[in-house]
This record gives sequence, C-alpha cells and structure tokens, in this order.
Amino acid sequence: MTLVSEIDGERLLGRLDAFARIGATPAGGVNRQAFSIEDRGARRLLAELALARGFAVFQDAMANLFIRREGTDATLPPLLIGSHLDSQPTGGREAMAKLIQTADARRIAFVECARTRAPTRKLHVAGALNSRQ
Repeated sequence: MTLVSEIDGERLLGRLDAFARIGATPAGGVNRQAFSIEDRGARRLLAELALARGFAVFQDAMANLFIRREGTDATLPPLLIGSHLDSQPTGGREAMAKLIQTADARRIAFVECARTRAPTRKLHVAGALNSRQ
C-alpha cells in the first residue's frame, strides 16, 4: 500500500503566520518566553488546532502539553514525539517553521493516512528554552 499526500503550502504558511503573530517583535522575530502570556497563547492555539482535528489534549502538573491520538491497538506503548513552543527573547520567525512542519507531517501521517497501530503522543515541553532567572 502506498500512501501519498502533499503538504498544503498555503495552510502551512498560514499556521506559521498565526504562531509568528504571538509574541511578534518589530524586527520580525518572536519573543515567546517560557510561561509568558505569549507562550500560553501559542499553547492555546496549538491545543485548539489539535482539538479541531479530534486529538485529545491535556496538560500535566509541570505545564507540559500533550496531544494524543489513539491507535488501533491500545495494548501497544505510545510513540512519543517532543517539541516546544517557547522561544529565546530574540527568536526568529523561522524558529517556528520546524514545529509547524512537524504538525503538518503529523496531519498527513495520522489524519489522512491509515491509522497507526500504536497510539501517538505529541509532547510540548514547558520551559524548554527558558531564559528567565
């Protein structure tokens, strides 16, 4: 079985722009420091996108954000994929491209293609790039 899909460039850029507006700086970068209002806004946007696609979303006591999709075999351990939404104070807009591309790849693999046997968990680590003291 061959599974072929294309990334929707317009949607990808639209999502990149939506995330880049959260904490945007006048120089075109992003300032979305850990646990800031901007970081919480990006986490909220990601959760809304995930919920709209039928994924389960939850946050643990350490503020790590998990996005879950069940597989066809609940006895298998989940595949865990990790990332973050915070930035350094002078982070660039392109820093978010990797996150959005990963999300688009997940959409292709897990929504448009055959369901995976194992459940998947997408973890967004809280404070991964924490520059605060």
